[in-house]
Amino acid sequence: MQTNPRPLPDSLTRLLAVPEQRPVGARPEPSRRVGVSRTPDRRSAHAALETAILRGFVFAVSGGVWLVVLALSLRHFAR
Repeated sequence: MQTNPRPLPDSLTRLLAVPEQRPVGARPEPSRRVGVSRTPDRRSAHAALETAILRGFVFAVSGGVWLVVLALSLRHFAR
């Protein structure tokens, strides 16, 4: 049986890893005062919090599953 080899599409992660270059006019101007920090981006803080909560949930569920499997295994070997 002969297969029809098709070229694979570009990986989404590779496309996302390359930052999009904005034109010079669209770039924000640097702060005019020396030593003034920029205000934090609220979206990135929100995304970081969301990621932390999601990871905590995944770790908690994973740990719970491992504990149930361990308890069932111990119960099985105790008999």
